[in-house]
Amino acid sequence: MEESYLEIKKTSIIRPIKRKIVLLILAIFTTLAFFVYLQCQLNKNENEDKQIMNIFEKQRMSTQLLSKDANHLYVLLHSLENVEEEQKRNQITNKIIETKEDMYQEKEAFSAILASMQEGHLYAEDHQINIEDSVKNASKYLEKIDKAWLGFLYPVDTLLHAEEINSEVDYAISFINNHNEELAELCDKILSIILADSLAYTTKMKVTVYIWIGILTAAILFSLIQLMRYIILPFNQMYEGISELGLMSYQFLPKLPTKKKVTPVIQEINDIFVKFNDLKSLIENMNNNGSFMGTLNFINQTFSGLIPYNYIGIALFIEDKKVIRASYGVSDGKVVGLPENLVGKSWPIDETSLGRLLQSGKARIINDLERYTENRPLKPYNKIILEAGIRASITLPLNLAGEPIGVIFFSSTQKNVYKEEHLNILRTLANSIAISFHQNIFIDDVIYSSILALAKLAEARDEDTGEHLERMKMYSRAIAEFLYESHKHEDEITLEYIEQIERFSPLHDIGKVGIRDGILLKPGKLTAEEFEEMKKHTTFGAEVLKSAEQNIVKYRRSLFGMGIEIAQNHHEKWDGSGYPCGKKGEEIPLSARIVAVADVFDALMSKRPYKEAFSTEKSFSIIQEGRGGHFDPEIVDVFVEHRAEIEKMCRENQSTVA
Repeated sequence: MEESYLEIKKTSIIRPIKRKIVLLILAIFTTLAFFVYLQCQLNKNENEDKQIMNIFEKQRMSTQLLSKDANHLYVLLHSLENVEEEQKRNQITNKIIETKEDMYQEKEAFSAILASMQEGHLYAEDHQINIEDSVKNASKYLEKIDKAWLGFLYPVDTLLHAEEINSEVDYAISFINNHNEELAELCDKILSIILADSLAYTTKMKVTVYIWIGILTAAILFSLIQLMRYIILPFNQMYEGISELGLMSYQFLPKLPTKKKVTPVIQEINDIFVKFNDLKSLIENMNNNGSFMGTLNFINQTFSGLIPYNYIGIALFIEDKKVIRASYGVSDGKVVGLPENLVGKSWPIDETSLGRLLQSGKARIINDLERYTENRPLKPYNKIILEAGIRASITLPLNLAGEPIGVIFFSSTQKNVYKEEHLNILRTLANSIAISFHQNIFIDDVIYSSILALAKLAEARDEDTGEHLERMKMYSRAIAEFLYESHKHEDEITLEYIEQIERFSPLHDIGKVGIRDGILLKPGKLTAEEFEEMKKHTTFGAEVLKSAEQNIVKYRRSLFGMGIEIAQNHHEKWDGSGYPCGKKGEEIPLSARIVAVADVFDALMSKRPYKEAFSTEKSFSIIQEGRGGHFDPEIVDVFVEHRAEIEKMCRENQSTVA
C-alpha cells in the first residue's frame, strides 16, 4: 500500500508539471519566434530602405553629373572652335566623345530607374523591391518628374548630337543648368514618401507583433504562477540552505561544520557563480565605452581574473578577405614592443596559418610558441611576438552574422597556461567583441564612407582622379609614423592617432562641394574676389563635418574631431600668413600641420591642368624652402630625414603620381 501511495503522489505532481512546462516552453518558443520574425522583418526593411536611398542617391547624382558633363562638353566645344593645331584638336575631340558617352550612360541610368519606379518596383542588386503602394501615394510627384525628365531629355539629346556651339546648344546648356535641381528635389520628395510608407508599415507590424507578444507573455506569467505551486515554493527552503552555506558570497567561509567532500564542491560552485557574475558584469558594461578601443581597454582591465593573459590583439580582414591586418592591441605593460611593433602591419592571409583556422571556425591553443615555430620558417609576425616575450596564446575567430571578420588573440608570457575550459568563456567574449565592433567601428565606417564619398565628389568636380586622396592618406600616415618613431609629440601621437590621420586626411578639401563651378573649374588664375571665395572651402568643410559630428555626439560618441581640425586648418601656415584664421605655430592643430605638408608635396609631384609634375628633387626643395614659413620646421625635418622612404612610395605609385 505504501509503494502504491507513493506512486500515485508522484504521478499527481509530475503530470501537471509536465503540462505546465510544455505550455511554458511552447509560449516561450512562440514568443522568441515572434521576436526573430520581427527582427528579420526590421532588418529586411532597414536593408531595403538603405538600398532605396542608394538608388535615389544615384538618381540625384545622375542629374548632377549630367549638369557637370554638359558644362564640360560646352567648354570643350568652345575650345575646339578656338584651337587650330591638329594634335590639340584631336585631343579635345576625344574628350568630347568620352564626355558624350558619360552623358549617355547617365541619361540611360536615370531613365531606367524612372521606368522601374513607374512600374511599382526598384531593382536592388539581385532582387526587386516592391513600392507599388508608395508609387500610388507619390503619383503626383511621379507625374511631375516624368514631365520634367521629358523636358530635360531634349536638351541632353541636343548636346549629345552637338558638333559645334550654336543657339540650340546655348539653350540646351542654359535649360540643364536651370532645371537639374528640380529633378533632384522631385527625387527627394518621392524618396521621403517611400521612406514614410516604410516607417508606417514597420510601426504597424511592430504593434501587431507586440500585441501577440503581450498575449504570450501573459500566458507565460500564468504558467509560471502555476509552476510556482509545484516547483518554486518547495525549492525556497533549499535556496535558504544554499544561502546559509555562503554560495552567493564572494568567498566561501562555512559557519557550520561541513564534511570534507562538501566544502570543495560548494567552493567550486561558488567560484562558478563568481566567474559568471564577473563575466555578466563585463558583457553588460562592455558597450558603455564611446569607442571600440575603449571597449578593448575595458576588457584588458577587467577580464584577467577569468583568463591568464598579458596581451590582447585583434586582426581584421581587409581587401576582400585576402589580407589580414593587425588592427588593435592592448597589453598589461609586461610585454615589450606590443602593440607598437605589430599594429598596422598586414600580411596576405594565405601566408599565415589563420586561413585554415578561419575556414574551420575552431579556436586554437598554442601553449609553447617557441616549440610551435621551432621547425618552421619564422614568420615576421611570429618574430615580433616572440621578441616581445609572448610564449602562449589562444586564437579565436571573430564572426558577425555568420561571416568571419577577423581573429582575436589572448597571449601570455608564460607557457602552458591555457586549457580547453578557457575556450567556453572566450567564445562568449569573442561574440560580444564582434557585436561591439559592429556597433562602433562598422557603423562609424558607414557614416565615414558617406562623408568620404562626398569628399571624392568634391575632388571629381575639379577633374582630379581621386588618386590624390589615396596618396594623401599614404603621405599623411607616413609623416605621423616618422614623428612617432622619432618620439616627437609623444603625448599626442599614438597608434590610434596614426590610424585616424590616415582615415581623415582625405577629408581635407571636402568643403569644395560648396564652391561654385565657375571658380572651382576656372583654368586660369583666380581674381582676388574669386580667391576669397575659394578660401571659404576650409570653413565649408569644417561646417559639413561639424554637422555630422553634432548628430553623433547625441549618442555620447565622437567621430569627426580630427577631420574638422584638418578641414579647417590645413591651409594655415606656420608663420601666420595662411587662412582662414591666420593661426601660427602650434596654434595650428598637429594633424593639420602634417596634412599641409602631405597635401602640398602631392600637388607638387602631380600633373595638373596648369602645370607639369615637378621632379622629386624640386618638390623636396620647395618643401624645404617652406620650412618655418609655410610648414612646421619639425615636420619638414622629419620628412626630409626620411626622404628615401618617401621616394620609394613615389616610385611604387608612379602610375598615379605621373
